Amino acid sequence: MKRAVFPGSFDPVTNGHMDVIKRAAALFDEVVVAVFDNPEKTSFFTLGERADFIRRATAGIPNVKVDCFDGLLIEYARNNGADVVVRGVRNVRDFDYEYELAGIYYLTGGIETVFIPARGENSRISSSMVRELIKHGKDPSDFVPFEWDS
Repeated sequence: MKRAVFPGSFDPVTNGHMDVIKRAAALFDEVVVAVFDNPEKTSFFTLGERADFIRRATAGIPNVKVDCFDGLLIEYARNNGADVVVRGVRNVRDFDYEYELAGIYYLTGGIETVFIPARGENSRISSSMVRELIKHGKDPSDFVPFEWDS
């Protein structure tokens, strides 16, 4: 069984994240969406809220599991039997950053990385953009995989 882990802070999950999740679910037997707190960012939503958003959004995808973790991704992946790390990339800047990480994942744990490029309609969506809309009282429903209740 091929298990992939798709890590991220998902603060909040966006339509772009969902596109990557659905496409990864078509490629792998199981996809674990692994939610974590990024120490370099201040989270808008709690870890539990973010995981719940993703559980709601992925309820209809049987081979997707949502989990939370703390620590090194490579250890999480190894401890959970993941063969691959999945990363979505929207642009060259994302790719450069993710490419560096992919090298570290392989060198430190022998885990391969699969990049899934954003589709055009999702290439401009970011969690930070969605957070800005929410902070200013705007409805982000066009950019998230569920109706937003403000």
